[in-house]
Amino acid sequence: MKTNEELQVKSGIYNKGEINLETIINSIRENPEIKKAGSIHTFTGIVRESSVNGKSVISMKIDAYDELANKSINKICETLKQENGIIDIKIVHLKGDFDLSEDLVYVVAASAHRKEGFEVIRKAVDKYKKEIAVWKREDFQDGTSEWIH
Repeated sequence: MKTNEELQVKSGIYNKGEINLETIINSIRENPEIKKAGSIHTFTGIVRESSVNGKSVISMKIDAYDELANKSINKICETLKQENGIIDIKIVHLKGDFDLSEDLVYVVAASAHRKEGFEVIRKAVDKYKKEIAVWKREDFQDGTSEWIH
């Protein structure tokens, strides 16, 4: 049985462990317009073992200015919902301490056709990477760390 919380998922910043992909997908399925959808697409960003510069990463910390990040995430979702064939889209970014391969971000979209769904997922990822107030600290094998916006 789904709880009211599962049905009311909002896009935004959540603490690690507060939400999972299945809950977000269930929330998308509860959209009254879901019968117009022919597909649900997901993207899950995870912690990888190397930085952009090739340094060995052992863990990561994500922090956010929640109010500003939530505002940006909601603006992105509202803009993308206006695109042809998009039924619903949710972006959920986690914050906290993460080990390698742990989930960091989820993007879930329902679309009338797969083409629009794949495209809106790509656009959503590109936009959140540039526009939301989230910072990550990569902790490296050599004992150093670096904050990245």
